[in-house]
Amino acid sequence: MIILNPWAFALLPIALLPFWLKGHQGQHYSWLELMPEDLFSDRLNLAVKVIMSLLLLSIVIALAAPRGSDEQVARVGKGAQTVMVIDRSVSMDHPFAGDATGGHMAEIKSAAARRIITQFIDSRPNDMMGVVGFTNSALYGIKITTNRDAIHAAILAATSPSLNQTNIGAGLTEAVGLFDNIQSSGSRAVILLSDGAGKLSPRVKYLLSERLKSRKLSIYWIMLREPGEPSIFSKDEYGEDRTPNSIILHKYFQSLGLKYKAYEADDPETLQSAINDIDSREKKAIKYHETIAGYDYSKVFMVSALVLVLLILVIKNVRVYE
Repeated sequence: MIILNPWAFALLPIALLPFWLKGHQGQHYSWLELMPEDLFSDRLNLAVKVIMSLLLLSIVIALAAPRGSDEQVARVGKGAQTVMVIDRSVSMDHPFAGDATGGHMAEIKSAAARRIITQFIDSRPNDMMGVVGFTNSALYGIKITTNRDAIHAAILAATSPSLNQTNIGAGLTEAVGLFDNIQSSGSRAVILLSDGAGKLSPRVKYLLSERLKSRKLSIYWIMLREPGEPSIFSKDEYGEDRTPNSIILHKYFQSLGLKYKAYEADDPETLQSAINDIDSREKKAIKYHETIAGYDYSKVFMVSALVLVLLILVIKNVRVYE
């Protein structure tokens, strides 16, 4: 049994108020012997006091919010432990590179990402997911969890506009750290969704490399290309210090020796195709524990209080005629 509001027990003495307070009769008599003895009324009055005391006691206990202990239930399914790392830079509110043709307003990248990722989450009920956003720094979304409402809220926040900076290193570092707080089970992956790639310092590259390898994480990168942005799969030769950051990041991921897959998305359809491919690759047996909240006993005491109030109303309206 867990008491959420133990301070409420300081109010317990008020349950004795009905016995301390004395009711006033509607009329005064100079000599009580004039009044016949009324055992029925006396007993009824005592019953009202007992009921009132129980009513106040029920309210106090309900305020204390007693509940049963949470229960850990083992679950087995097919899925993965994944962390979505989502770019929140201002450029994510631009249309896709290949979606500018036609006579209608093109869907912006952040809106398409929110829609498609939400479908992806809903289609994988056994997955444990975490969310991290990033702009000039990492933006914590939600820990790795099975709570779909929390995940959806974090996705909504991570696809909202922010600053005009892309610090992928901070986002990836924050994402990798989320796996430290949960037991490894089945497949574990980081899904990076961005429309650019900032520079990673040698120190960040080294630390990130060590952490990714020690946790044996798979990496998926969906690159939402900006208009005029070179392909990360380009074989073009670039001069010293002129190689695009996206190509440098792609080669860095390849050099880690981990399971890595990169995608390029020029429109919502290719983004959907990339997500579908990841979905097909990350469906292994997964074991996890789901927390079942303990029973809320305060509801029982609130119902009891309501029943006692109704009982008092019934007693108060009792009339005896002789």
